Amino acid sequence: MSLDSRVKHALLRIGAVGLASAVTAVVLFGIGRLILIGDLGLAMPSFSQPSASPSPSPTPTVSPAVLSDIATPNPTPTPTPEPSPTETVAPTEAPLALTSFHFGGRSYVGVVVPEVGRTFVAPFAGRVEVRTYQFIDGEVRLGSNVPSLPFYPYVSVVAADRRIVYRPGSLGSVSELLARDGAQVGAGDALFRLVAPGRSSWATFYDSSAPYHVVVSLQALPSGRDLDPTPYL
Repeated sequence: MSLDSRVKHALLRIGAVGLASAVTAVVLFGIGRLILIGDLGLAMPSFSQPSASPSPSPTPTVSPAVLSDIATPNPTPTPTPEPSPTETVAPTEAPLALTSFHFGGRSYVGVVVPEVGRTFVAPFAGRVEVRTYQFIDGEVRLGSNVPSLPFYPYVSVVAADRRIVYRPGSLGSVSELLARDGAQVGAGDALFRLVAPGRSSWATFYDSSAPYHVVVSLQALPSGRDLDPTPYL
């Protein structure tokens, strides 16, 4: 081996030994640092590469109109109930003012009617009797016919066991007949109607101060005994 070769070989050995020694020193130095840090209770810093934080997902943008539809959904419309049919109620007639009195030993009931247009009906079934009277020269005349003087009707319903008589005001101007003489009627059938304010014929025939619009009497048949007509009014 030449001198140059020997020199190069020696230099290489020296370099290798030096490199190994340096590596060994570094390793030993590192181990010593680890032991020292462990004895001191210090935490080793992490040398791992921190992972990148994931980027937050973008929040979707919703238009205000859509948010309004979501927050307040359209309610289901409630069907409007149809109004129930209105019942027609017949007007209630005002009550009559009734006054019982006696005259000439007989019993009567005076009736004050609060409104015009009141219709009187048969209280029971029977035969209608219509009699007209006039007041002539201070006397009550049956069957007379003086056109210049008023006629006053007496309207009766005659059954087998009783007879009821109504005495309204003058015919035509105050009262109107709805049943004809001799007709058979049932309970509730119309007899006459008051078409205008006016007092009963009683005020003309017997007592000018009597305020009654109709005077009524009731007798049992065939005895003729007076009965109270109030329940029929």
